[in-house]
Amino acid sequence: MTIVIERLAEGPTPPDTANATWPNVLHTTIADVMAQMGQPPWSRRIIADERQLVTLIASPPGGGNRPHWHRDFDEWWVVLGGRLEWELTGGIVLQARKDDIVWVPRGTVHHIRNVGAELSLRLAVAMPPAMHYYSPCEQCGYADEGAREWCA
Repeated sequence: MTIVIERLAEGPTPPDTANATWPNVLHTTIADVMAQMGQPPWSRRIIADERQLVTLIASPPGGGNRPHWHRDFDEWWVVLGGRLEWELTGGIVLQARKDDIVWVPRGTVHHIRNVGAELSLRLAVAMPPAMHYYSPCEQCGYADEGAREWCA
């Protein structure tokens, strides 16, 4: 895979775009995103460029994502609130709370669920185009399959 950088900086320059809405707003707060998005579940792309996609994801208690894996990139998250559980290929289960960082290598099926009693927030970092290959989950019995580009 080749990453194409369409615009290179020739030296120090001020930002040439000040987006009013996400992605790529120069400054925002989690509270601003939460106020705009409303009740979970939701996901909102915060940063998007040739090399990274950063998404804020909110899940209510019991909520989560569909089990999936990525062919060409690793993915990682920073837990900003709540208690989350990652079910991974091979029966591995990880628990994470606020301020924890979870990394999952490419090819690993991951199913993330909010196992706490409060809202969970996590910041997901992936690589474009973020193809998701949905997969049955050994532990939870989820049966969806297929490849899709993930959009927030």
